Parts: sequence; structure tokens; C-alpha cells
Amino acid sequence: MSPTVVIAGVGRFGMLHARVWREAGARIVGLADPDPERLAVAARTHEVAQTDPELAALLARQPADIVVVASDEASHADLAVAALTAGSHAFVEKPLALSTADAQRIAAAAAAHDRQVIAGHLSRFAAPMARMRARIAGGAIGTLCALRLRRDFSRAWYASFGDRVHPVWESCIHDIDLAISFTGRPVRRVMAMHAAAAGPARSSVISALLEFDGGVIATIESAWLVPPGAPATLDDGPLALDGAIVGEAEALGLAGVLRQRLVSDALVEWTGTGVQVPDMSLWPEEDGVIGGALRREVGYAVEVCAGRRPPDVMPLREACWGVAAAEAIVASLHTANPVELDQSH
Repeated sequence: MSPTVVIAGVGRFGMLHARVWREAGARIVGLADPDPERLAVAARTHEVAQTDPELAALLARQPADIVVVASDEASHADLAVAALTAGSHAFVEKPLALSTADAQRIAAAAAAHDRQVIAGHLSRFAAPMARMRARIAGGAIGTLCALRLRRDFSRAWYASFGDRVHPVWESCIHDIDLAISFTGRPVRRVMAMHAAAAGPARSSVISALLEFDGGVIATIESAWLVPPGAPATLDDGPLALDGAIVGEAEALGLAGVLRQRLVSDALVEWTGTGVQVPDMSLWPEEDGVIGGALRREVGYAVEVCAGRRPPDVMPLREACWGVAAAEAIVASLHTANPVELDQSH
């Protein structure tokens, strides 16, 4: 039986989610968004009759198996709790929340109502990252000692949306989560710096050192400085963004090293519009439907919420660890001091 889904937040990514969930077999039965014009466009596009600016009011008259929270970051926690309280499972786009307290509030609501919460950390579902995780777990590189993760974004994106919340929650959170998925452990200590040379945009250039339970260390770097002339990676397809994501992930063990690059020479296009290195892992359109990591992530969420598989790829506990680590990085940036974490509970 097809799951029923309500989308909370119908901006660019919410609209993409509506399409992917439909293509995965779900029925979109409601849309919620405080912007009436955006809501009307989404309702026409996806032929959804039930809409409301308030999620709780919508769910009161239109129950759903799953609520997809794809709204602005500051609203994630309240919307997730509203969904869980109404008896729905919740898929929450990253970040799960903007504070440890809010992440724990979501976890408590999930436990109280016996519902599942899946955090939308897309990178876990990208095929190269899934293989890296499996190879680390299988002992291919021996004892894991260190991780190096870097993710750089186009400079123009910072002015567009990069400072909507602290950039740690927009960029670093991806690699915090990957590091947690590779180690399977919480972070116990953080030290972070940002580049004063960048002036008012100093928080767009971040370097953080994380120490995990068990002794693995991870360096996480992010800079929103990729210039306009760089090869485009996301300028076409179902969610066109004029710019690039450029990064690397490296796992170093006593018996080997794994390394993955977000921009590679797998496919390069030289055309009259410039040079493109199209991303083929996140949400590529394949045979008229969206595939890649986003489709695998949605398929996983459907299976977990239906009780057909355990929440093994993206456990809620690990999403909460990631929120705590990101919060600690922001605190360290403000104080220029190390931050100790207690994630024993």
C-alpha cells in the first residue's frame, strides 16, 4: 500500500522532494507552507487539494503516514514534533535541529509516539560514501585513525543562502555526519577556527578538528569561495543551481587509505556554455525519474517507516550526535577555545 505523505515547506528542495516521493510510490496528500503564493504553485504542480500555512492544522484534517520537513532550518524541530505528535513518521531535511536541546526534543517525541524519524543526510546514501562506510566497517583499511573531509561551495551561494543560518549548519553538517557514519561514535572534543582574513564573511571559511570516542580524529573544512569560472556541477537537472560543490573525503587506517572526490573526471562536458562536471550521484535524472542518493534515501525512509527494515543507515541517535557536534563547532568559533562534549546519554 502506498504511504501517504505531507510536505512541510515547498521551496526548491521541498518541490524536489514532492517529485521524488511520488516517483517512489508515495501519495502526496497535503502541502504546508506559510507563503500562500508558493503553496498555490506547489498545489497546482503536484495536483494536491489539501494545503494549509500551518502543518498542525493540516494534519488535523488530513492525516499522513509520513511528513517530510523541507522548510527553513529554524523551523525543523517544531515541525518535526508537530508531525510526530499527530501520529506521523517524520523525514527531516538536514540539519535535524539547530540545537542539542531541540534534537533531544524530537527524539523524545519520537519515542513517546512510537514513530520513526529519518534525518535527511543525503551524503550517506551516495554510492561512493556508502562503499567507503562498508569498506571501513569491513576492515579494508585496518584500524581507522583519521578522517579528512572538505566541502567547498560557490562564492555566490554564500550571499544567496549560505548565511541564512550559520554556515556550519549549511556546509559542515554534511561532513560532520559523514564522519559520524564512518566512525559510528559520538564526538567528544571540538576545536574550530574561521578565517579573519575573509572579513564580514569570515564564517564562510571554517576549519574544525574533531576527536571521537575511541580516538579517531577528523578535520572538517569548508569554504564558500569557489569562483564563478569553476566547472559547474549542478547547473542543470531537476534542481538547477548555478555553481559548484567541490570536495574530498579521505579515511586513513593503519592498513590503507580510502579517498573520494566530489568533482572527478568521470564525466566532463565542454560546450558553448562553458565547462561542466555534472554531478551524477546526488539527484541525477535517469530515464525521466530522479535517481541517485536522493532516490535511495527516500526509498530507505519508506521502508523504515513501513517497518520493513530497521533504521540502520541513518539512526536518529547519530543525527543527534551530529547536531551536538555542529553546535560545539559554532561555540568554538565564537570563543576560540576547545569545546568538550558529553554524549554518553
